[in-house]
Formats: sequence, structure tokens, C-alpha cells
Amino acid sequence: MKTTGRAAIGARASSPAPSKPSRTYLAGTVYEALRRDILDREFVPGEPLTEQDLSRRYGVSRTPVREALAKLERDRLVRVVPKKGAFVRSISHDDVRELYQIREALEALAMRLAAPRFEREELQGFEARFRDIKARGAKATPADVRALGEEFHGVVLKRAGNARLLEALEEIREQIRPVWTMAVLAPRRVQGLVHEHLSIIEALKRPDARRAERLMARHVRRVRDTIFRLLD
Repeated sequence: MKTTGRAAIGARASSPAPSKPSRTYLAGTVYEALRRDILDREFVPGEPLTEQDLSRRYGVSRTPVREALAKLERDRLVRVVPKKGAFVRSISHDDVRELYQIREALEALAMRLAAPRFEREELQGFEARFRDIKARGAKATPADVRALGEEFHGVVLKRAGNARLLEALEEIREQIRPVWTMAVLAPRRVQGLVHEHLSIIEALKRPDARRAERLMARHVRRVRDTIFRLLD
């Protein structure tokens, strides 16, 4: 577990008449903080999560920590083993395969719905930014393409105009986020991701919605295959 300078959740600025946070509030706040730390890989897969350590880390009692862990288990980010404790959940080959089967279908559907709704100026803006990363060559960083890729996928979902689809994809993305980060950091994947997104944008500009949908599905499969290679 990494140590950070994050302020304790239980700590509050002084005030004339401070009120004690409710247990529900503390549990929810611990849940959000611990969830963020797991997704940011402050904790590594398989690492034990003891109530005592987490209570000290977040400056709360064990009760809100216990409630937060139960909720994170339902989110499939934590695994609770009877008589042994809680652990950061490791993602298996089967997990990746099943989640990416669903993600491929949903991302392709999102592209199909979004394609007719894109403005040409919007596409040109994304194209220019991806080409800027491409021009940097080896100097381009994974953080650059990750941020822009997430923004592009977010706009695709917004243009799709389906709230249930948005909710389903966001849930899947949260589950695969730790290993997806590994795929972005893989050697030569930065420029590969740039090329894949530029191909999708070019299809949207034509406009060729069917090709854009196929390219989106292929992009998702390539990310999955990179993750498989890294997990082996």
C-alpha cells in the first residue's frame, strides 16, 4: 500500500460548533476515497485491506470502513474471504474476456447511435489533437493519449443519447480500469491507439457509420488482446 499525504476523512476545519459526521456520511466518504485509491492503483491487486490500516489511513473508526468494504465487494473491486479478511480483487483472464465481450458490443452500439449526430467541426477538433500526439512520436506519453481517448469515448456516449447504455459502459469501464491502464502503458501502444482513433474519426467524417462501428469494435478487441499479453 502506498502512503499518501491525503488528509484524514474524519478531520474537519475548526468551527464554533462542529457537528459530528453521521456514520452513513463517513461510510460513503470512505467508500469514494478507497474506490478511487484502488482504481488509481494506490493498492495493488491481491493486497490485503485491513480495517485497522484503513481506519488509520482515512481517520475514521472501523465501522464506516467495514461498510465501505462491503459496498466495494458488491462493486467487484474487493474480495472478502471469510476468516481471512478483505483483499483488492485481482482481475482474471475470464473476467477480461467476459467484460470485453460486453464492452465490444456496447461500444459498437454507441458508435452506431452516435455517428449521425457528430458535427464535422467536432471531429476535426479531435483529429487535430490526435495528430498532434502522433507528431510527437516517441515523446508522446500514455497520459496524453489516455486523456484524449477517454474524452473521445465520452463524447461518443453523449452523442449516442442513451442513458442506460452510458450507465452500463461506465460500470464496465470502472471494472477494467486497472488493467486498461496497463494496456495504455504497453510498449508502442501509444501510437497504435492514436492510429486507431484517427481511423475511426476518418470513417465518421466520410460519413461511413458502418465502418466507424466496425473500427470501434476492432479497437476494443486490440485493447483486450494487449491486456491478455500483459497478463500472461
